[in-house]
Amino acid sequence: MPRASDMLIEQIKNEIFSGLLKPGDQLEEAELSKRFGVSRTPIREAIRSMVDGGFLETRPRKGAIVRVLSAKELNDLFEVAAELEGMAARLASESLTLSHKKSIQEGLQQCMDAAAKEDPTAYAAANLVFHAAIHRAAGNEWLIDQLERLQARINVYRLLPYEVVGRLEKSVEEHQQIAAAIFNKDGATANTLMRDHIMLQGARLPSLLKALE
Repeated sequence: MPRASDMLIEQIKNEIFSGLLKPGDQLEEAELSKRFGVSRTPIREAIRSMVDGGFLETRPRKGAIVRVLSAKELNDLFEVAAELEGMAARLASESLTLSHKKSIQEGLQQCMDAAAKEDPTAYAAANLVFHAAIHRAAGNEWLIDQLERLQARINVYRLLPYEVVGRLEKSVEEHQQIAAAIFNKDGATANTLMRDHIMLQGARLPSLLKALE
């Protein structure tokens, strides 16, 4: 049986990745104990493990909070993500199957539907579906593994730009252009468009985080 602290770690991670918990949000032991129906001991173990893993941090008088990355850390992460995502788009264009094309189109449609409803939370989920479809189409398991590890760090931040007025519509346009390049088997263009798409997300974050302080 999984330990209570391990199950808590997975649940808290899921809340971070889904955007339910945002950078700077406080995790109170009493509230977690009541919500998950466990004692404070596994909660403290889970928090300590997630602090060690870089998902949470502790601050005086606030306790544990969802870690807020510095502008330098964010830029570094998004630079790496942009290169790997661009590579995935290029590889996807080179080895595209009908099944993969259908999955990318479905992810794109979900993004379009969420943007039409002006629903940032739904768009964030659809965005992950779209990108995951491209990752699978790339067909490189090592690349997929590295992208999954990166997403565990940056997904919580990818929600923030969607709160900017007009960003959902612009993101959909970028997704449409990326998908078109992949479907046209234009790997170089797909790579460039994807890299620019990811870097634009990262470039907006420092100012957005400052506004949330």
